[in-house]
Amino acid sequence: MVDGISVAEHKQRVRNVQELAKKKGFDAVLAYSDRRYSMGQGVESGQHIRYFVGFQMPAREIQEGVPFVPYQHFPSVVVIPQEGDPGLILSNQEADLIRRVRNQIWISDIRTTSEQYIDNREVGFAKIAREMLGTDRRLKEIGIAGTAASYTLHLEFVRAFSETKFEECSREVDMLRVIKSPDELRILREAASIADEGVRALIETSNPGVREYEVHQAVEKAMFDAGGDNPWSVIQSGPRSAMSYLSPDYTQRTLVAGDLIYADIGSELMGYHSDIQPAYIVGKKGTARQLKLIETSLEMLKAMVEATRPGTTDTDLVRAAYRVLKKSPFAPFVRTWTFGHGYGVGSDYPDLTGATLNLPKPKQMALRENMHLCYEPGIFVPGLGGAAVEDQVLVTKDGCEVLTKCGDRAQELLSN
Repeated sequence: MVDGISVAEHKQRVRNVQELAKKKGFDAVLAYSDRRYSMGQGVESGQHIRYFVGFQMPAREIQEGVPFVPYQHFPSVVVIPQEGDPGLILSNQEADLIRRVRNQIWISDIRTTSEQYIDNREVGFAKIAREMLGTDRRLKEIGIAGTAASYTLHLEFVRAFSETKFEECSREVDMLRVIKSPDELRILREAASIADEGVRALIETSNPGVREYEVHQAVEKAMFDAGGDNPWSVIQSGPRSAMSYLSPDYTQRTLVAGDLIYADIGSELMGYHSDIQPAYIVGKKGTARQLKLIETSLEMLKAMVEATRPGTTDTDLVRAAYRVLKKSPFAPFVRTWTFGHGYGVGSDYPDLTGATLNLPKPKQMALRENMHLCYEPGIFVPGLGGAAVEDQVLVTKDGCEVLTKCGDRAQELLSN
């Protein structure tokens, strides 16, 4: 059983935002959490409510349908004044959930838009935030942080705080998450181990005659059995593997010997995420081109891992992958929109893409000890298939530690 993050740590996170507010001259920060989803596991959903609010409950209750945080999927706002205690504004309509949340989080000032504003949640967010921060206070400047806060929400904040200037500070607030605490790393290690169990199940199940959805079922069962809160998987075989992400994530297609399998696998655990991608061939016997494709992705991953240490920049990491790629006939087919990213309660910086190569030195981000990242260099070739060997890594004092086994499993496949 994995314990969650302590209340003391959640309070320190709020104090870190308050220090940022003082530095930037903000009277407060409004941390918005939206309800978007990604790959089925809500990577972009509720990052701020997960990070600042937290929750205290036995993990078994998650499976009984009674938790509120971090698995709430309605927009919310964490109101963080420059000094004093934060408040939480929710927009859920279910009254029972609103009552229950008071027993699951440490913040005492909890309000909801559902009592007075019904579906006008943007109006409710703005007016309730104004009440929390004091209707008689003159607030010069407020920072807004959060993914996909709508223009309508911004307009309502402007109406409610007519004398106040608003400044976007999402990156600054997100950057507070990139260095992981010992407790965060403890949870992330366990989440990584759970994802590895999913990969093990994929390899055991991906046999001729099995359908994609049966592999998916086996993968997610293995992660549930290992203690995962909310497992997810993408299973694309044969010709479907040649594109990075298709809908649906898995089908009734029957696997045949020699199929390349592109898979993306992970699980939530106590609000944190794992995210890995194995490369596999049904029957473990592939063509020379298939094996070369997997080998190229693996060598790019190894180059990124080898380059990882404190002081290395995001640009250095992508350059390391491209040095391998330039020697490959598959260079035109590289997936440029992601080579990797930070990870925790959601996607973190750095965001590693092809564009990272062109960042000027002042905009490059240097790695620091206890950053947690996922590296996923992918190549997708029409008529052949795709491979993106992805592992999770932890930046250490002198280099990095690889937390998952997809690279090792790919090497085993190539050695057969």
